[in-house]
Amino acid sequence: MRKVFLTTLLVIMMSAATALAAGWEQIYTDDNDNMIYFDTARVSVSSHFEGNAEFTADFCMRYSDKGRNALIDWYRDYSIMPKDIQSLSYDVATIHFRKSGDKREYYIAERVSYTADGMSLEDMHFVNANPMWEIIPVGSVVEVEYYNALLIVEGKDFN
Repeated sequence: MRKVFLTTLLVIMMSAATALAAGWEQIYTDDNDNMIYFDTARVSVSSHFEGNAEFTADFCMRYSDKGRNALIDWYRDYSIMPKDIQSLSYDVATIHFRKSGDKREYYIAERVSYTADGMSLEDMHFVNANPMWEIIPVGSVVEVEYYNALLIVEGKDFN
């Protein structure tokens, strides 16, 4: 019994430490009032030299009621209805970025959706098994995310 208690306590402490280590900063509010956050503590740089860079960053989207309803309508338009989507609270996505001169590209490696109490929505867990680089659309949320992560990559002060 003592081992179970200690193991449980250790898991809780590690989870709390991970949550506290995250540097989530709000960077954007979209047209549906969804708030986008960026984890400034978890930017990973694969390469960075002479105007070229490849890096990974984590982002969180907290859904407003308006945003969740718009997403539900989008799924409905494609005749898809993920289980428990009504309880969707936020997504956490890992995005890979690549910069080569003026060319900027990205792909979403993984996105996990959660309820307000932190339970993942199984039907809304996306892992990109076959990633393909796409051009970052000008004026998009992805562009905002890219430039915020690039500040960290280039060693500039985020705030």
